[in-house]
Amino acid sequence: MKLQGWVVMLVGMMVFLTLVGFPTPFTDTLGELGITINTTAGNFTADAESSTVWGDIFDTGGLLIALTVTAGLVIIGLFGRGYDPSLVYAGICGLIGFTFIGTFWGLIQYVGSYNQWWLTSMVGLIFGTLAFGFIMAVIDYFGGGR
Repeated sequence: MKLQGWVVMLVGMMVFLTLVGFPTPFTDTLGELGITINTTAGNFTADAESSTVWGDIFDTGGLLIALTVTAGLVIIGLFGRGYDPSLVYAGICGLIGFTFIGTFWGLIQYVGSYNQWWLTSMVGLIFGTLAFGFIMAVIDYFGGGR
């Protein structure tokens, strides 16, 4: 499977685990966007208007920073046409990999609290295999097998 397939699969799995209530690093990101998850009732609510991220972006300082970053990216894009897009892909793959490792570790701790060795082993086997497949896809992509 290609790297794009692994990225979509891992991100979808992390979002799914977050929405069903498992503690993941993605929960904080959703909280900043105003999406709160109520695990006891089994539903989630989204309130984008009162989330803190929009207030930080659209206040005076945040708007100035956003405009500066946008202008900087446009200038870099005008003068740096010869860059390798693999640099961008490497950052995205690293972010997704570290987030998946955090999700995997949080899920192992959560399942380990039940003191059932078979359950911890099953989760470790499933997620360990997924992590190995993702690592092999990253090696294949950056090793020339695009």
